[in-house]
Parts: sequence; structure tokens; C-alpha cells
Amino acid sequence: MADNFKLQTVLKHRQRLENLAQQKLADSLRRENALQHQIASQRAALNKLHQELSGRQQSGITVQDLQLFRLSINRQHKDLQTLIEQADNLHREVKSNRQLLAEAAQEKKLLENLKEKKEAEQKYQDNRKESATLDDIALRLGKHSL
Repeated sequence: MADNFKLQTVLKHRQRLENLAQQKLADSLRRENALQHQIASQRAALNKLHQELSGRQQSGITVQDLQLFRLSINRQHKDLQTLIEQADNLHREVKSNRQLLAEAAQEKKLLENLKEKKEAEQKYQDNRKESATLDDIALRLGKHSL
């Protein structure tokens, strides 16, 4: 092939952008998964605290212990709410990163299609030149043999 694809550097750049978008998405998915585990753990701790409070209330509890349980439950609940808010933000980030990856992949695919068309066009032109050269050789050989 006589002519290289002139947008090869752009295609490589698009590939790097797509790779970066994949890494960002993978990272945000990993963080989202870890946060979901934290939320589940926090919910379990909060449920355990509620159950412990119920058990202690049935067997008798001092007012001071009751207040400590309430403070602990409120703190755990606030921590859980904070984690849920972080998860919502992270979910939006994941959605955004998915969109960026889709766009990067689409842009790269467009350039790849353009490259394939250019290569097919170049191959067609090369075949035409080769055919014309062979026809010319055949005509010259044909004139000399007469």
C-alpha cells in the first residue's frame, strides 16, 4: 500500500481515550461495589443495634443506657444516610462514565470505518493500476508477436 492512513495518529488517540474511559468506568464500578458493601454492613450494624435495644428494653434498661443506645442508633443512621448519598453520587458518576465510554467507542469506530474505506479504496486503485499495467504489457507483447 503506497499511501498510509493519514489519520492513524488520531485513531491511536481515540483508542487511548477509549481505554481511559474504560479504566474510569471500571474504577467507578469498583468504588460503587465497595460502597454497596459498606452500606450493607452499616445496615446490618444498625439492625443489630435495634435488636440489642429491643432485647435490653424487654429485660430492663436504665435511662442512661437507653440514651446511649439512641445516640448510637442516630449516629449509625446518619452514617448510613451519608453512605447512601455517596452511593447516589457514585451511581451518577458510573452512568456518566458509561456514556463517555460509549461516545469514545463510537468516535473510534467512525475512524476505523473511515480507515477501512480508505484501505479498500487504495486497494481498488492499486488493482486498477496493476490491471492497466498488465493490459499494457499484454498489448506490447501482442504487437511484438505479430
